[in-house]
Amino acid sequence: MILTIVLGGIAAISIIFGMIRFIKAQKYKIRTAAGIQKTDYVVLGGIEQYIQIRGEDRSNPIIIMLHGGPGNAMAFYSYYWQAELEKAYTIINWDQRGCANTYYRNKEADKPTLELLLSDLDELVDYACREFGKDKVVIMGHSWGTFLGVAYVSKHPEKVAAYVGVGQFHDVWKSEQHAVDEAIRLANLAGKNQDAEKIKKQLQIVHTSQEADLQEFMKLRQLTGKYLPSGENTPFAAELFSPYLSFNDFKWFLTLLFNFKKFIHIQEELYKTLFSKEELPEHNITTFEVPVLIIAGDCDWITPYEMAQDYFKQISAPKKKFILIEKAGHIPFKPGHFTQLVMNSLDELK
Repeated sequence: MILTIVLGGIAAISIIFGMIRFIKAQKYKIRTAAGIQKTDYVVLGGIEQYIQIRGEDRSNPIIIMLHGGPGNAMAFYSYYWQAELEKAYTIINWDQRGCANTYYRNKEADKPTLELLLSDLDELVDYACREFGKDKVVIMGHSWGTFLGVAYVSKHPEKVAAYVGVGQFHDVWKSEQHAVDEAIRLANLAGKNQDAEKIKKQLQIVHTSQEADLQEFMKLRQLTGKYLPSGENTPFAAELFSPYLSFNDFKWFLTLLFNFKKFIHIQEELYKTLFSKEELPEHNITTFEVPVLIIAGDCDWITPYEMAQDYFKQISAPKKKFILIEKAGHIPFKPGHFTQLVMNSLDELK
């Protein structure tokens, strides 16, 4: 009897889950005659890598979206925020080397490095320009993707129409110190002096490690996250009920949750680069030959907006613009509002 009830419950949940995904798939389906909606594997850097392409008119300009992490794929939930943007742009989402669908297709491939990703991205840009008859693309990065994006734009400005950074990384350690200082202030203000001391001690542990220990770093983020406002972010339901969530996406998500050591092992060279305590050339790129748009949430404490503003002031570019989104966190992709800001700003920066 109990088994029957359990199986019946699982069946009911599966049916509801499937129905929600089907309804969303119909709602976000590209229906225009000149449109494109496809997922594919293309050869980049000698291996097959996963891309998603969506847009209502193939003749529109191209945006290549660089996900964060490293290793946090976002193609499967892009439908949630980019629908309006698809009217004016063809958008390519890419699971980078060592991430999600691309990883499961190439488990034995070389682990990702910044150099490999820059080379892969250059091949992707060439593919996109060739496929759609364009000379240039817009590079849009989120979080880690901004680090990768800035490095690429500085190397290949002739292939880039504009750069958009969302949750812009610049100085990782200064950003973390800024977030820690605010968390300590808020903890003391709330009378939680012991928590403030725990944060200080955890920061010391992170700083004294020879290389960035991501597990200790995440412990620090958990401690500060109790006090720092998170703002609005892309809701988990948009990811869970995505009509484009693949089995590989789901497996990758479980790896992140339950096998963090494996996740970090795959991405370790990228994290070493991002959190390097040595000054690398990629850490200090401030001169651009293309228009630059920086977008920040005022409740983003992973890449704090004050740090993004400081970086923006240092930027030299033909045109540049900074947008602060109120009550937004590190993942500020709010449907309609975010995409309208991007479209309007890119029009201004042309």
